[in-house]
Amino acid sequence: MTFHQDAEVGDKELVESISSEAGELINLLRCSHAPDDVLAEATEHIRAAMASLAPYLRQGEGWSTISIASDTPGVGWMDDDLTRCMPYSPVSGTRNPVAPPIKMWRDGNEVRGEAVFSPTYAGPPDCVHGGIIAAVFDEMLSMANVVSGSAGFTGTLTIKYHKHTPLDCPVELWAVTDKNIGRKQFSRGEMRVNGEVTASAEGLFIRPASQMDA
Repeated sequence: MTFHQDAEVGDKELVESISSEAGELINLLRCSHAPDDVLAEATEHIRAAMASLAPYLRQGEGWSTISIASDTPGVGWMDDDLTRCMPYSPVSGTRNPVAPPIKMWRDGNEVRGEAVFSPTYAGPPDCVHGGIIAAVFDEMLSMANVVSGSAGFTGTLTIKYHKHTPLDCPVELWAVTDKNIGRKQFSRGEMRVNGEVTASAEGLFIRPASQMDA
């Protein structure tokens, strides 16, 4: 392995580590009851970090998948790490501080995953916000389509909330694509806590016409 390749691996790990720390910062800010002088000091540190990073922005900030700013272009998903191809995703991206810590992997023709949602993602007291649950399902069902052989755009997404999904608790994720009919893909998924379904989803996704012509 060349020095250049070693540097790229280190940079990737460092960026993901910083993103994780920034995510924890978001949680601390949300839950902070610090006095004004502590908040003022923290603000100075945050502004200094922003000033350090600002000169290095590149094109590609609008992508959730591997962007044209990436130092690893063309990297796709891996069976044991489906989020690898979406590092900037607001739902599962390891380079996006607002993303909850979600893991996804392939299990045959299914997608499985796990997550622990911090209070950053709270809706009802001590429970995950319903909108966050919907976003996670959108990502999971979309990835189930990719695993099945092709990706599509979300057409409709129907969520059923069976019971509250708790914070700070391991949540099991599951999704599968049931069938493809022309450009239409039909997928479904579940969230489970201690074996009980807390939420489920059904989605209709539309494959681009260009895929059908290929």
